Amino acid sequence: MTRPRHCGRATADDGERRARLLSAALGYAATGIAVMPLHTPSPGGCTCAAGRRCSSPGKHPRLPHGLHEASTDPAQIRRWWARWPHANIGLATGGVLDVCDIDTPEALRRVLDLLDVVKPPGPLVRTGHGWHLWYASSGLPSRIGVLPGMDWRGKGGLVVAPPSLHATGDWYTFTQPLTGTPLPPVPDVLCRLVTPPASPLAQGEPSVEEPVSDLGRYGQAALTGEINRIHAAPRPFYSGGQRVSGGGRNDALVKAAFRLGQLAAAGGLDEHVVWPQLAAAATSVGLPTAEARRTIASGWRAGVRHPRIPVRRVHRLRR
Repeated sequence: MTRPRHCGRATADDGERRARLLSAALGYAATGIAVMPLHTPSPGGCTCAAGRRCSSPGKHPRLPHGLHEASTDPAQIRRWWARWPHANIGLATGGVLDVCDIDTPEALRRVLDLLDVVKPPGPLVRTGHGWHLWYASSGLPSRIGVLPGMDWRGKGGLVVAPPSLHATGDWYTFTQPLTGTPLPPVPDVLCRLVTPPASPLAQGEPSVEEPVSDLGRYGQAALTGEINRIHAAPRPFYSGGQRVSGGGRNDALVKAAFRLGQLAAAGGLDEHVVWPQLAAAATSVGLPTAEARRTIASGWRAGVRHPRIPVRRVHRLRR
């Protein structure tokens, strides 16, 4: 699948550009997809306060509560784009829309092979260096690193929509249009791929940390929270084939291992339970397995040296 010629550098007249952004935002809202204004890539990196330090230029909300403020109200959308006329368009996923987010040609080929098609049936967006395949919402959660170079934007996710500006200087562009027909359902093969495997704990199997102390539920909640932070960590950003920022996945992993190691030192968490789940989360977001294991071991050992008494136990000690 070749890159369309009209996906070139930003040259649109400013007034026309502003009108196109507002018109597109209103159009998405009319289909029931909740819309929000995003920051915009700029010569300084991003219009957000981080500027050149921003790891996701033009891809995060201008609104203080982000996804929670996304709206289909035309009056609200007009107010937003009157205030930020060059804002990129963000769409909330998981309500009406799910998106298969593909970053590399290799990942695109693999997904098309899985689907056994030459091209997907529904809307297809060319991003700065990848593709978005649009589907009707399936109820699936958002997941990072489903395949190398492929993420899933479902419940609780967002995507950047045409005609937004990418940090490469290219516009997000439909190469297969959004029409008035319903979005295609998510193919079964993608549903199976994206559906996260049930953990032994979710299936009611015994956990090795349960008999250790009264912290079984607390420890599992802490582990789940850390895994969620790993999944939400920023991915590396590439521009022109060059890696511009390293993302935050490894940093999230080492902090998770450290904090869980602190709890382990106080009792209730077992490395034989925690480490494999951290490693699975790390590899799901694209970190190499060997590197992830070293990071987990290092963070865990550091945490064990600095124990942290869980809040629940502190309360009991005060009784």
